[in-house]
Amino acid sequence: MGSRRGQSRRQSRLRRLLLPVAPALLAVGFAVASLAGGGAPAAATPAAPPAYGALEGPAEPTGLTLVDPHSGGPSPTGGPTWPASPPPSTGGSWPVTSSIRRLKPATSGLQAWIARSAAGGVCVMLYDGQRVEGVAAVDMSCSTPEGFGGGASIEVSEIPGMPGRVIEAGVVPDGVTAMRIPLADGSSTTQTVSGNAWARSGSEPPAPGSEPTAITGG
Repeated sequence: MGSRRGQSRRQSRLRRLLLPVAPALLAVGFAVASLAGGGAPAAATPAAPPAYGALEGPAEPTGLTLVDPHSGGPSPTGGPTWPASPPPSTGGSWPVTSSIRRLKPATSGLQAWIARSAAGGVCVMLYDGQRVEGVAAVDMSCSTPEGFGGGASIEVSEIPGMPGRVIEAGVVPDGVTAMRIPLADGSSTTQTVSGNAWARSGSEPPAPGSEPTAITGG
């Protein structure tokens, strides 16, 4: 069928950082209103929605071969494939085909894509270069609509032909320059973000229950 779901590690630190700030901002707003004689506070300027420059790029060839999962025909022998239509029971958490844009991960041997999710989030798609049962399957992970600003990430392990190899990849909004990833051995690794994308390939798995941390600036 050309696709498979890896273990999702959706990056949500940017969203969580907003939560502790909200009560303080509400308190400040109340104090200002009181000093002004109880008048209604001025309406806050809405924050600009997160942007992904890679999603706004021109529709160029993606390198994905679209296939009909119900055709029953032989699988293409070339590069990675992708279903032309979503499988049943995706709940809308599936890349919108027309929005798929190719990324340029810094890690050699990987191909990656970004797309909008039909449910309203953002998706990352990853091909590790290894065919499974004759199919060049693509892994994918999509965020929830609420997680659009936090990006999406994916972890793939137990890869045929690559024993002990762990691959992670993700997409993050404009302005994020690097991702710090805690590893199971207590160390961490920092991966550069380029064109909204980051990736790593190594032998050490990520720390259980951890999430990559976004780094901005510098």
